[in-house]
Amino acid sequence: MRTHTVVRLAATAALLLSAVGFGAFAPASACACGGVVSPGNTATVHDEVALAGWDGRRETIVMRLALESGTDHAALIVPTPSPARVSAGSAQTFAELARVTAPEIVTERHWFSGDGGGDTSAAAPPGSGPTVVEQVRLGPIEATTLSGGSLDGLRNWLGANGYAMRPEVTASLDPYLRENWSFVAVKLTGARTLTGALDPIRLAFDSDRFVYPMRMSSAAEDPQTVRLYLLSDHRVRRVDADADTQYNNVEFAGRVEDFEDQDLKDLAAGGHDYLTELSVGIHRPDAITTDFAFAAAPTDDDYRQRVIATEYVEMFGFPAGTVILGAASLAAAVVLVAVVRVVRRRP
Repeated sequence: MRTHTVVRLAATAALLLSAVGFGAFAPASACACGGVVSPGNTATVHDEVALAGWDGRRETIVMRLALESGTDHAALIVPTPSPARVSAGSAQTFAELARVTAPEIVTERHWFSGDGGGDTSAAAPPGSGPTVVEQVRLGPIEATTLSGGSLDGLRNWLGANGYAMRPEVTASLDPYLRENWSFVAVKLTGARTLTGALDPIRLAFDSDRFVYPMRMSSAAEDPQTVRLYLLSDHRVRRVDADADTQYNNVEFAGRVEDFEDQDLKDLAAGGHDYLTELSVGIHRPDAITTDFAFAAAPTDDDYRQRVIATEYVEMFGFPAGTVILGAASLAAAVVLVAVVRVVRRRP
């Protein structure tokens, strides 16, 4: 007797939706949290994953980007509701997140072939420049926290400091300036072009609501995708005006204890240990009108994806159920023949 194992998703409909929702997305020219800028528009973000935690007063975002850049001057602009403190993150953070949210594997044993599928505020004076709150070096990147200023003043500062931006990307900064948001400007400082995953960076800032900046992506030329790990005191859902027009899929929801990574420990402290993993896809970036905003979901129901490992049991090269059923049928036939013979012999 031997088994054949076939792995499939328990929910076929969800798999198809994922294929339609994400398979059609191409790498974006502006990342979901801000604007990727470079001379000649030669920088592309291939993958964006972020961890965000909010304790009701202060929010922390740890970002990991996979960047393909044909220049050593690629840069990123990230808006934040208040000036952010920027520091280095750890790749271990996302390795642990992948581990704790991994799908549950369930083995189903099937004895017949073919039975394993189916379940599957006031504006700044014109021309005034921003205030440099802080500037830090993190390996091959330089991060500058900017606050205040007008659109022209900010544009002039960015241009003078090596941030080449398309006009439509620059225009997307204006709504944030009118609301007195700040910005983190990040650029490569090495002498070589960079292709591959950047080390994560951590942005911590005061905020009176749980947000993830998205409006700058309205200038993107391609569909956008982002995967978010959200830590709070309850399961969260999107409540912004764009939520219903974009693809949102919960990949994991549940309380997680005993994190090993320090960033995760810090963000989960004080009962903020409910983790919601959310995948978002945006087919039409030009229709973006707001940042992501999150609030407590109606329930704290847990969710984990389930992967079914289907085992087909065989005997003598045939499905075991068929062999057993056939043997039972043959035995029944032999008994039936014997009974008929006995009946016929009776006088």
